[in-house]
Amino acid sequence: MNPTDHDRRQALAAAIRRQGGEWTKRRVLRLWNAAGYPIPRSTHTARRDLSVLQRRGLLLCHETPGRRFYTCKDDAR
Repeated sequence: MNPTDHDRRQALAAAIRRQGGEWTKRRVLRLWNAAGYPIPRSTHTARRDLSVLQRRGLLLCHETPGRRFYTCKDDAR
């Protein structure tokens, strides 16, 4: 993992803690755009970052047919 991956994931984790709610790959892309990060050509990087944060214990994954989103583990649902 290069420093930009780490920095990007740290910024994403901080935004998820601060804003809460449902996080999809599209919401991550909007966050990166607003923060000035280069937007990847595919949503794979956003999905991977959400998955990494889930494996680290920060997020819970929720799946319904055709939809996947993540919430902060500390959010009351």
